[in-house]
Amino acid sequence: MEKCCLCGIELEKEEIYAVKGKIFCDDCALGQHKLVQACDPSAVHSAKLDRQRSGHTGIQGLTPRQKELYEYLVANNGVTVGQFVEKFGLTAEEVSLELSVLRHAELGKGQKRADGVYFVPWES
Repeated sequence: MEKCCLCGIELEKEEIYAVKGKIFCDDCALGQHKLVQACDPSAVHSAKLDRQRSGHTGIQGLTPRQKELYEYLVANNGVTVGQFVEKFGLTAEEVSLELSVLRHAELGKGQKRADGVYFVPWES
């Protein structure tokens, strides 16, 4: 059996979607065509300016869901997308979109570890 490279669920042969040479489940394959980019310097710059103008620091200005995801990753010193999916009952696409906001606000970032990619607090 193959696993989705993003959320980690096991896939039967007929459930596999290959996008850019990687294996995805249906939900995650659709997410590969999203408009929000996780690593987007202009979005980071724009988010920082917007947060400064609004007087937001830390988790101020985030949605309740974004705050919850942030608090979970801080409490666990890093979380995989699959762990977010399992804990919060979201799709990998939904998690990725929310994490993009945290990246743009410089509250979180990706970190490669021996057993996969984790989303960690910015200060890590």
